Amino acid sequence: MTLQAVPNHQPDGRWTWEAARANTRAVRVSPHASSGLVTLSLWREDRCVGSLRLAPVEVAGLVGRLTAALADLQDPSPERAGGLEDRVRDLEARLAALEADAAG
Repeated sequence: MTLQAVPNHQPDGRWTWEAARANTRAVRVSPHASSGLVTLSLWREDRCVGSLRLAPVEVAGLVGRLTAALADLQDPSPERAGGLEDRVRDLEARLAALEADAAG
């Protein structure tokens, strides 16, 4: 399913991504500044079929995982196949090696 961003001119900054196939499915993202949460909702035609209220740290985690998934799609090499945790561990090991080289 391909999604396309559809700006929806709502004053609250809400965004909708509709499926390119017949526009019967959508994901909506709605920030709620007063509660400090973001609502992620799933829609089928004009009916909400599920929603999550996410704290900023949860949104950041979701964005991070989506970014990692996109990176894996762009570079499906075996080095990247291990997932985000493996890549972070590898990066930390390389940084520690660089710091050790610089220190001594």
